[in-house]
Order: sequence, then structure tokens, then C-alpha cells
Amino acid sequence: MPLRTAGAAATLTLLAGLLAPLCSACATLGLEGTEPPHSENYTVSENTQLSVLAGDVDGDIRVEAWGKDYVQVTWTRKTTRGKDELEKAEAIVTQSAGRLDIQTRRRADDARLTLGYDIKVPRQVTLARVGAAAGRITIEGTRGDTVITARSGDISVKNNSGYLDIAAGEGKLRLDGSIGGARLVTADSDIEVSNVDGDVKAVTSNGRIAVSGGRGDVSLETSGDGIRVSRLEGTVLLARTTGGPIEISQASWIEALETSGADIQAEIGQVGPGGTTIRVDDGSIRLYINSEVNADMQLVARSGAVAIASSEAALFLAGEFATQHFKGRVGAGGNMIYAQTSRGDISVYGMEP
Repeated sequence: MPLRTAGAAATLTLLAGLLAPLCSACATLGLEGTEPPHSENYTVSENTQLSVLAGDVDGDIRVEAWGKDYVQVTWTRKTTRGKDELEKAEAIVTQSAGRLDIQTRRRADDARLTLGYDIKVPRQVTLARVGAAAGRITIEGTRGDTVITARSGDISVKNNSGYLDIAAGEGKLRLDGSIGGARLVTADSDIEVSNVDGDVKAVTSNGRIAVSGGRGDVSLETSGDGIRVSRLEGTVLLARTTGGPIEISQASWIEALETSGADIQAEIGQVGPGGTTIRVDDGSIRLYINSEVNADMQLVARSGAVAIASSEAALFLAGEFATQHFKGRVGAGGNMIYAQTSRGDISVYGMEP
């Protein structure tokens, strides 16, 4: 198939006929009708900005970087309502200097079909925006600061380079092996982040948040499940939840942890300039403190007990001990560790460096 070259703006309407149905009753029976995939290729200049917007038409979108020097756009329409239904949405590709825009256009308000995309792009193309109605979004190996949105459906991004602004009304968000940081927001599902180089802010109204590996500071909030952070070369600026436990291990620093309905378990290897503050409304706190840490420390269990337990390493503590309170220092003292629970216990353990 010939390549379509850049230059003056050119708009191509991507439509194709449906193969003849096997029987006239297919639509009535609800049998799925699917067009063969259609592909078009487009030559692009370096740093061309690509956007993919599905509008109000459902369908999966996949964008993947490859080693060729042109963009390949493949689209497929599906319906369960017969041949005529396929004509109620179309794919429009508009190309101009430095831009390639792919857009789904609904041609009838009562359209009942999906139009999905499989798009391959050169590595020097900048992915500017991807928007879906209902459907999965999968992105791999692209570059550029990218805005990604979906009304509903999972979003997965892997090995991209550039800042990501990702939002889903409903759907799981996954980010893996990316460079540049991200903001991730979903209303009703989990968020998973692994091996990301850059600062991350993640917010979900009803789901779990898990961060593993990577370098950068994180701010994490959920109202419906727990938070877990492990192997982070960076600061947990905030981990806040109202409906689940918090577990932090092998993070460089912890600034603030808050939950109102579960336990918190945290490893403290260092205490940063802003100190470490941990608050629980209804649950217990378990702190594992590196034996080489030097910090001031105040522990308050308003309706429970404070216990300094033995573990792998001894902690050198000095200060005022009471059943529900400790105020003093670890080692030589320094930046503050403050932990408080309204209903629960606080346990402190030593940890080998």
C-alpha cells in the first residue's frame, strides 16, 4: 500500500464496505459483524505530534512505537446489529505539517458499534493525546508529554518517555518502566506503578494503590482500599487512605502517612528534613526503624499501648516512657518521627541497616 506524504493538509475518510452477511437474520439474532481490519500508512517528519480521539464511539486503542519511519493506522469496526450499523461511525485522519490527528466521528446518534485502533509510530514521533470513550487504552514505547483520558476502561502505559497525565472515569491504571513522571486519577479502580523514573501523583476514589521500584517522590490518595510502596528511591510525600492499610518498605524517606480505618506498617531508614508524621484514627502502627537512625521521636497511643520491641537490631532510645506515650530520641536525635493513633497500639522494632 503506498505511503501518504506530508505537506498541505489532507483529510482522508477511512471507510470500507462490509462483506455480505451470511444470512439476512444476523442482525436480528445478535450475531457479531466485524469488518476486516483496514490499514493506511503515513510518512511523517521528526517530532510530528500525534493525537488519537475516539469521541463518543467505544473501542480499544493501542499505540506502539516501532523501528520504521512511518505511521501505520489500522482500524476495525464491529457491531451486533448488521451491515448498516457499521456505516454510523467513521475514522478520520488529518495530516498537516508537524501533525497527524486521528479522530472517530459518529454519523448517527443511535450508533451501536465499536471502532478500535492499532497504531504503530516511529520512535521520534511525539504522542500528544489519546482519548477513548469506553475501551482499553494500551501504549508502549512512545515519547512526549501525553494526556490520556477514558470514560471507562483500563489504561496501561509501558516504557514511555515523557510526563503523563492519565485520567479514567472508571478503570484500572498501570504504569511500568516510564521516564518523566505522571499524574494518575481514576474514580473506581486500582492504580499500579512500577519502575518509574520521575515524580508520581496517584488518586483513586475506590481502589488500591501499589508503587514498586523507581526513582522519584510520590503522593498517593485513596478512599476505598490500601496503599503499598516498596523499593522506592525517593520520598513518600503523602500516603492517605480512609479504607485500608498502608505498608511502606525500602523507601528513602517518609513524610506523611494517614489512615482512618486500618493499620500502618512502615520501615524508616532515614528521616528527612521535614520529619516523618504518621496518624491513624482506628488501627495500630508498627514502625521498623534502622538502628543507625538519629531522630527525635514522639509516640502517642490515646487508647492503646506503646511498646518498644526487640527485633533484629537494637535501638538506642532515651526519653520519657509511659504506657501510652513515649517522648525522646533515637540515637543522637535529629529530625522528628511523630506517630499517633486514637484507637490502637504502637510497636517499634529495630532493623538492620
